[in-house]
Amino acid sequence: QKVSEKVGGAEGTKLDDDFKEMERKVDVTSRAVMEIMAKTIEYLQPNPASRAKLSMINTMSKIRGQEKGPGYPQAEALLADAMLKFGRELGEECNFGPALADVGEAMKELSEVKDSLDMEVKQNFIDPLQNLHDKDLREIQHHLKKMEGRRLDFDYKKKRQGKLPDEELRQALEKFDESKEIAESSMFNLLEMDIEQVSQLSALVQAQLEYHKQATQILQRVTSKLEDRIKEASSQPRREYQPKPRMSLDFTTGDNTQHNGGISHATTPKPSG
Repeated sequence: QKVSEKVGGAEGTKLDDDFKEMERKVDVTSRAVMEIMAKTIEYLQPNPASRAKLSMINTMSKIRGQEKGPGYPQAEALLADAMLKFGRELGEECNFGPALADVGEAMKELSEVKDSLDMEVKQNFIDPLQNLHDKDLREIQHHLKKMEGRRLDFDYKKKRQGKLPDEELRQALEKFDESKEIAESSMFNLLEMDIEQVSQLSALVQAQLEYHKQATQILQRVTSKLEDRIKEASSQPRREYQPKPRMSLDFTTGDNTQHNGGISHATTPKPSG
């Protein structure tokens, strides 16, 4: 069969509906991966200033040849530092100081649990999505771009049908078909194996579940401590304020006169009742 009979008229080569649908789903997948990665990072660290600072520090760490930079500056850790600092300053003589220390230690534990959440989400969710974007999706885009170039080349030669040898037209068609098949196969494999992305979503949810379990245990422990402190303080007899003796001016006459007035301490009678 002649190539001219196979390719038909001079209009542009059409892609079938199944191919277009796969291409649409791959495009949605690509956009979803990029946006979800960005939103997940915002979820782990809502403060944009901290994200920017951490990004700069990590970039500098890579330039210096360090394997990895520091983690996110957890808000829980900053709050823990403040509570522990003022708890020490207040001391054990009051109720507020030890209570601040209790909650500060709990917040410190929460920051460590949050660090674990960050690590789990990065390793088991963000990194696999980044790998999907950088390898599979980028490779598909490369195949689609190559296919589109060959489609345009084939359409151009098809319009010049009769002026070009059939062999040249046949080769252009074969190259286009080859690229289309490779692109179609790569998209099919990606969409067929999307259970991997479901597994990664499961890893994200599992990491959050574990974080909230541990956070709940930590908060329950510190709540129990605070309740005990409240009960103990409530059971203690309340101390009454005892005013100190007031200072008074002693105006005397005779030899003991003090022109500027003398200050003496007079004992204030204790209040009755």
